[in-house]
Amino acid sequence: MNKTIRLTLALAVVMLATSACKTKQKIAEIPAGANIEATAPRTVVTKPTPAVTPQTEQRVASNETEVTRNENFSLAEGETNTDALKYKYHVVVGSFTKQDNAKGLKSKLINEGNKAIVVVNEKGMFRVLMTSVNDYQKAHAFIKNISTRFPDAWVLVQK
Repeated sequence: MNKTIRLTLALAVVMLATSACKTKQKIAEIPAGANIEATAPRTVVTKPTPAVTPQTEQRVASNETEVTRNENFSLAEGETNTDALKYKYHVVVGSFTKQDNAKGLKSKLINEGNKAIVVVNEKGMFRVLMTSVNDYQKAHAFIKNISTRFPDAWVLVQK
């Protein structure tokens, strides 16, 4: 009886060891002597299109990425400057989940002589707008001018 239990236990251990940790799928094998070199990913550069579409990423000449987003937004609590909302294109230099962080960046920008405002979108993200214009090319040129300080600046369009 004791031998039967030991034999059954040993058989169970062997079965677990042979069936566990094996993949069910065959892995592709590389033939011996194959000389395959890795290649670096390529960056495709295209010219920006003047049309603004929702959630568009456009590549510009120097491999920088410019993002344009369409969102519904309004002035954040405590903001009184409604002039910026009269324009079509807004340059966003900061985006925060907490209004205090957005106000901090806005204060720095105002102390430097900018007319920054804070808006909030429908998902509760606080966007710091550094400038607002009616011409997309002007917004793009502004982003290019501030790209060393704000490399992630992007264009926001009211839905």
